[in-house]
Amino acid sequence: MMKKVIGILGTTNKEGLTAEMLHAVLDGAAEAGNEVDCIYLADHDVKMNGPVINKISRQIEDADCIVLAAPTYWGGISGLAKNFLDAMRPRFVATTKRGDVKPTRYKNKTYISITSCYKSAFENIVAGVTNGTFNTIDQVFTSAGMHRVGEIVLPGTYHLKQLPTKKREEAKQVGSRIGQKLDRGGFVLKRYVQLFVMLAVSTLIVRGIQVGIEKIGWFNTTNFWVDYAVFVIIFFLFLSIMLHSLTVHNHKRK
Repeated sequence: MMKKVIGILGTTNKEGLTAEMLHAVLDGAAEAGNEVDCIYLADHDVKMNGPVINKISRQIEDADCIVLAAPTYWGGISGLAKNFLDAMRPRFVATTKRGDVKPTRYKNKTYISITSCYKSAFENIVAGVTNGTFNTIDQVFTSAGMHRVGEIVLPGTYHLKQLPTKKREEAKQVGSRIGQKLDRGGFVLKRYVQLFVMLAVSTLIVRGIQVGIEKIGWFNTTNFWVDYAVFVIIFFLFLSIMLHSLTVHNHKRK
């Protein structure tokens, strides 16, 4: 079934590497039989209220997948893209009397994040230079009830004159799979399965560590509360390390 994919370019450079990645994704989606369109934020005076943001919000509402491409500046998303996300806030979410936010009209739509940075792939892997951009996009779109179906990053752009063939093919492949991922669905179920697997593996490993400690004889295994307390402490420490690791490596870095 044909899907509607809309690209949003959050940079003034329409011929740059970030734009090339966006167009490669849209090309892949179009070749797979989907309808595609693109919004160049630099061409619009985006404000929180007015005909421009109203038109863009309707275009997003009509789409099945949003592809947001924005370079990383100063460790965060470009100002052009951030201004757009800020202007869309009242449309992405509704705010309760307690100040909490909840999804509105864009719930269950999908999105793809694209960014680039001057820093090398090695430095991005070590320092996570582009994480700030991806985290901003994730925070906004997940708050709106949307599901991420792809992520593309291009580090080391300072001396690059054209998009590497390998990266172009990667972007096209991401675009070509949009329809399949949307048809398959099950995004919420997938998260629960991942959580279950993470907890199951964590429990198994922690229990193994605890059994090892018991055999060494470091504590009295006949006392239920001692046994329980040791398990909780080890589980907490292990889960904290695992969650930190997942947070650090949650995004693509090369």
